[in-house]
Amino acid sequence: MRLVARRRPARRPSGRAAPKVQPDRTGPVQVELISIGRELLRGRIADDNARHVARYLTLRGAIVRRVTTVDDDERCISEALREALGRSPHLVVSSGGLGPTDNDRTLAAIADALGSTLTLHAGARTLVEDAYRRLARRRLSDGSGLTTAREKICMLPVGSTPVPNPIGVSPGALLRLPGGAAVLALPGMPDEVRAVLEAAMPLLGSLVPQRWVAQRRIESPTADESVLTPLLDRLADEFPAVWIESHPSGSRRHGARMRIGLEASGSSQQDAERAVDVALERLLALASTCH
Repeated sequence: MRLVARRRPARRPSGRAAPKVQPDRTGPVQVELISIGRELLRGRIADDNARHVARYLTLRGAIVRRVTTVDDDERCISEALREALGRSPHLVVSSGGLGPTDNDRTLAAIADALGSTLTLHAGARTLVEDAYRRLARRRLSDGSGLTTAREKICMLPVGSTPVPNPIGVSPGALLRLPGGAAVLALPGMPDEVRAVLEAAMPLLGSLVPQRWVAQRRIESPTADESVLTPLLDRLADEFPAVWIESHPSGSRRHGARMRIGLEASGSSQQDAERAVDVALERLLALASTCH
């Protein structure tokens, strides 16, 4: 029995204007993530890609505001991107859907969301050809050149910059938008996500500057969140640049406590350490006044 793949008819451009994105230039970098894949929605795999990207960017001082998970459907991806851009982030990062199969619709969806089209990108073609030559030398692929499926990987939204994929085939794609925002499309395989994200950093430049992060963890003598909440709310008002979290530790039966975490970023490790230490000292001072 021979299996024949059915190709979906190409969608025509929607004709919608590209969203107007005006990120705040005075505050920290705001990021939204879009995870793409039906296997995520059905609970077959965990979203390790979003976890890695969020942590990677957070350690550089960015703030991830939202993670959206959508199906392998061009319309769903396009709408998710337009909704994300409507909140005026500095950067939207997608993961998944860059491969050669017909189910890989991310780049077409990005073009649709931005009122653009796909075009064969010479730089992407070079990267893909090099990748298949590497595979051929390892006898993991034939050397037949660009087939129709492989050429699909080279089709990027107009204005894109291809991002090298040193361990896979599908390059990433970076699009800078008027107003200073950007969209970064990553592959879906976790090791390729890490490699392409790292390769994208020089291209993003000042959009995601290198930052240093300092953290502190302390344990409260009480598990009563109603006592801690006013203190932490006040601390958050006084130190808006410090991330403050709290969660239970242990069990109520055996003497639960609340674990409090503080995290701050800075242009140097010393600045980050100073910021989190000042906030911690203030928290201890506020706690000492409570009876």
